[in-house]
Amino acid sequence: MTPRPARRASGRKRLRRLVVRVVRAVDGALHAWACGPYESTLAVTALVVLAAASPVFAACALFDWLAGGRVAASGESGADAVPLLVAGTAIALLALGLLRFCRCERRITERQTLTALVLGALAAVAAVAIAHLATGTVEPAALATAFAEAAATITGTNSTAIPEAIAGDGKLDLGGGMLALRAVGQWLGGAAFIVVLVRVLPHLGVGGLDADGGVATRSARRLAARSAGTMGRLLLLYGALTVLVAVGYALAGMPVLQSGLHALTTASTGGFSSYADSLRHFDSAAVEWVAIFGMAAGGVSLPLMFLAIRRRDPARFIRSYEFRLYVTLIVLSTVAVALWTSGDFGSEHVRKSLFAVVSVISTTGFEATPFVAFSTGSQALLMVLMLVGGMSASVAGGFKVVRLLTLVSYIGRELRRAVHPTLAERLHIGRSTITETTMSRIVGELLLAALLVIPAAIVLGASGLGVVEALTYVVSALSNVGPAMSHAEFAMDAVGSIGHLAAVDALGRVTAGLLMLVGRMSVTAAAVALSVVVYPITSAVRHGHWRRRRHPGAAVR
Repeated sequence: MTPRPARRASGRKRLRRLVVRVVRAVDGALHAWACGPYESTLAVTALVVLAAASPVFAACALFDWLAGGRVAASGESGADAVPLLVAGTAIALLALGLLRFCRCERRITERQTLTALVLGALAAVAAVAIAHLATGTVEPAALATAFAEAAATITGTNSTAIPEAIAGDGKLDLGGGMLALRAVGQWLGGAAFIVVLVRVLPHLGVGGLDADGGVATRSARRLAARSAGTMGRLLLLYGALTVLVAVGYALAGMPVLQSGLHALTTASTGGFSSYADSLRHFDSAAVEWVAIFGMAAGGVSLPLMFLAIRRRDPARFIRSYEFRLYVTLIVLSTVAVALWTSGDFGSEHVRKSLFAVVSVISTTGFEATPFVAFSTGSQALLMVLMLVGGMSASVAGGFKVVRLLTLVSYIGRELRRAVHPTLAERLHIGRSTITETTMSRIVGELLLAALLVIPAAIVLGASGLGVVEALTYVVSALSNVGPAMSHAEFAMDAVGSIGHLAAVDALGRVTAGLLMLVGRMSVTAAAVALSVVVYPITSAVRHGHWRRRRHPGAAVR
């Protein structure tokens, strides 16, 4: 019997295999280098993130040297290149040197996993903050500003605390290297969040890729038997979406370099723009439509999108209960915003309303129209959409649509139990079953986030914001959006997303940066990491207090 000839893999399959192999090769190289005597997964995580900052700094320095003058307001190239190279080299040497003495633990508890997530995010913030200080973007004494800027970069939040960053022609007065670092940092933050979706969030049960569909949606599931395969597929889709948006911006008339920078922050739902007035600077309907597509796609579940494309099954979107609600919220909110603002359903006004709705529900934060131009009811609706956010297993922030569906299902069951106390009923979303453990974790996540709102708003209010600005900015920062609602008087002095964070003092900027990090990592992970730090202290205090009470004379000499 003649054997069948071997079938050559298509270009798409070869590319996917290459991405998967790269992910596995990096993982193998890490374990080969980190083989020291000190066993600490937490230290390895932080040091790996710091070491990874060096090639990013080098790429941004090269961009600044070659094309920085064409995107920076100053028109100069190379101003940021040397500081970025020096800072990146110093960070890499220090991180790799320390990493050689560490190794990963064989068994990692859930508590260590969540703490490693927090430490990794803080290490990334530290690296980006050093870049801001090294290039002179932030004054050396303004550490709080550097922290807030770095947090906005890593978490994909469209907010900045540099009041003097507005230059002529509407451009931000930043060097080409820093503009690239802000855009690339937000894109890499989205890529890192994909890794978190696969490796970390399943332990929380509130948005990760559980193999059994335990996140209440069958679209948010693993795509391969191994997590490395799932990450490779999702990262490949993420990169393809970025390229598609960049091509769309270029065809819409945006300069090529600006197309690349804006595509990075659109696909990652970061929202950072090289112009102070965001995308309304281009005054182009075509650019806005491309942004609407890119932002809406950023809020869609990546596994759902991958399976629909891979199997050539567009109807998979329609079968997704969560996707139908996501689209319904966008359509109904667009109609409401257009109706409440002016009652005009002309094409331009509908486009502006749709842009604002998609921008906030995807937590991107781009602006085509200042939020203060919308009516009070429209602004309130936009704030609600900020809280909801995108779909599960997407790069968008917010509470997520699936959690909203879960809470609605839970409330409905409790109301039925009030009428029928002996009712035994499982929670369902579509064809997925929600376990009681998952439900309790989702409720706990919501309560922890709610407990942060009032204290954070008080701090921001005492730091320089009014009541409306403080409350809405807390919600915006927790959802990783950036722009917040304002009174008209405040908005006259603010430009785009710059006004709110620039209006507060150092304590307010640190608070805002922490809110961005907590919103991106999840409140549960932050609380667990805080307990790791606080528990030994409280345990030592209580243990010492018990000894003094048990042996009162032992402490007296």
